[in-house]
Amino acid sequence: MKQLLALFSLGLLALAQEVVVYPGFAEVKEPVVLPPSAWVYLAGEKLGRIVPGSLRLVGVEETERVYQGTAVLFRYLGEGPATLRYLYTGLSGEVFYTLEEGRLTLWARLRLEGSPLEARKLTLLAGEAPLLGGAEAKGIPMRALAEAPSGESPFGLFRYPLPPGRLEPGTTEIPVLKAQVSPKRLLRYQGPFRTDRFLPLERGYRFQAPFPLAPGGLEAAEGGLFLGQAPLPATPEGEVAEVWLGRDLEGRLERSVSLLGQSEKEATYRVETRFKNPYPYPVALLLSETFPQPFRLDFPEAAHLPQGYRLEIPLKPGESLTLVYRLTLPR
Repeated sequence: MKQLLALFSLGLLALAQEVVVYPGFAEVKEPVVLPPSAWVYLAGEKLGRIVPGSLRLVGVEETERVYQGTAVLFRYLGEGPATLRYLYTGLSGEVFYTLEEGRLTLWARLRLEGSPLEARKLTLLAGEAPLLGGAEAKGIPMRALAEAPSGESPFGLFRYPLPPGRLEPGTTEIPVLKAQVSPKRLLRYQGPFRTDRFLPLERGYRFQAPFPLAPGGLEAAEGGLFLGQAPLPATPEGEVAEVWLGRDLEGRLERSVSLLGQSEKEATYRVETRFKNPYPYPVALLLSETFPQPFRLDFPEAAHLPQGYRLEIPLKPGESLTLVYRLTLPR
């Protein structure tokens, strides 16, 4: 141990780190000045959170690493400035959003365990970066991704530079990006064909992404009222994002179904759907229904799909709407 301490005294501890935070871990790079041939890294309790195999010296040619308790003895060829690099599960991060009166804010949420960490350069990466964990013996990788609702993000990694500084143990939330957006208010029914007198609607928003949006939760408020939380899918900058906040408390469809005719094999129905925009602002009504196979649909206003139809209609404040279609189904 005396030899280890003597070797340690010849090196310098990191003055600041470059830190890249992922959803399940962080990559840390600490600048060091190495003495010739050997150096000891006194990791302390941090060593238990360093991913095995990820600790290495960059800038010299390593010849051996010896783990002794919470210290690591490095032997190498060379000396001088180098970088100590490792993956650290004691720090993780994610993004979330707030949308209030059209102002969209992207927040970073960082969680740190253990001792404080000084970051000269701090970056949050949201996306997929596989990291093997306790399940590796079974060949199952841990997911380092806050999953989008579809289960996958086709857009790779989202990179967000954060302000440098000192991270304290616990949870830190930082507003990273802000922009004013013009969300379109949406109401939709999406589901199987139903003959109920009243059909519930979902409330949502649609807006153009002012910056790249990694998958994360969004909290919406309007007029000082909390409207709900919902998952926001991954959306590249400039693309259209949609978020759905659950059942709308005021809007609903009113439906009536009447039999027009039938034979031994099929029956034809007249389906009437009525709606009145209950809000003092415009909305877009989205309808998407699926029918039992086989079916025939006479509904020229809608886009016909193999499983049903899709329709979107803008409505002014207080405007009423009546839609009628004919549907033929097997008996």
